[in-house]
Amino acid sequence: MRTAVIVGTGLLGSSFGLAVKRAGLFDWVVGVSSPAVVEKAIEVGAIDVAMALEDALPTADLVLLAQPVKRILSLIERLDQHLRPGTLVTDVGSTKAEICAAASKFLTQAKFVGGHPMAGKEIRGPEGASAELFVARPWVLTESNDALFAIVEAVGGNPVLLGPEEHDRMVAFSSHLPQLLSTALGSYLSDKHATSVSGPGLRDMTRLALSSFDLWQDILETNSANVDTAIAGLIAELEGLRSALKTGTAQDYFERGARLSAGLRQGQ
Repeated sequence: MRTAVIVGTGLLGSSFGLAVKRAGLFDWVVGVSSPAVVEKAIEVGAIDVAMALEDALPTADLVLLAQPVKRILSLIERLDQHLRPGTLVTDVGSTKAEICAAASKFLTQAKFVGGHPMAGKEIRGPEGASAELFVARPWVLTESNDALFAIVEAVGGNPVLLGPEEHDRMVAFSSHLPQLLSTALGSYLSDKHATSVSGPGLRDMTRLALSSFDLWQDILETNSANVDTAIAGLIAELEGLRSALKTGTAQDYFERGARLSAGLRQGQ
């Protein structure tokens, strides 16, 4: 009987459970989390049963670590003793360099492949889970693995092969910077008393500001150098736009921005 063990049955973990169950990839899906969270994951149909970590791991053919980055780092240090040799282990952590380095050090029997599905919602927990969450979304894997590639494709994701350091550099621009920009905009406008005359543009621009600091703290701390580079680059771009507005030469900025936005929307 093929068994998947999901450690952390929040939004991503429960969505993965729903997706693999719909695809019929495993005979049994086990959840490991706090009692309230795994109970809800069972209610929404994401897992078949809840177990303690030490009891669940020896049954696993696949282990998905779906917790915040620093919890994943802590877990990796104590997994190996409970796993069968050759067990496939992956994660959904939003940064990869520290996680992959820890896995290389501590997982001597298991086969670890770092992973990061570029999917999510502002809603946390099993209540927001959906089997469709990964459909047509990039899913980064840090090394080639046929079995994991097949699982990602079966749940609708698009596997993307990237080394851990390159992944962290790229997501600092594509994911972490948009979050910080939305947060900064919301913070800056919080005392400007201008929302009574705002339109949907402000709502759209501050959507990511709904995200929890608890979720983002680990991500930003484990990718701090790349995030700092991204912020510095954006500040320089804003200063350039500011100067261009004074000289009436801002059209290039608008055209470059429009090209990127149009490209993101192609095929939607």
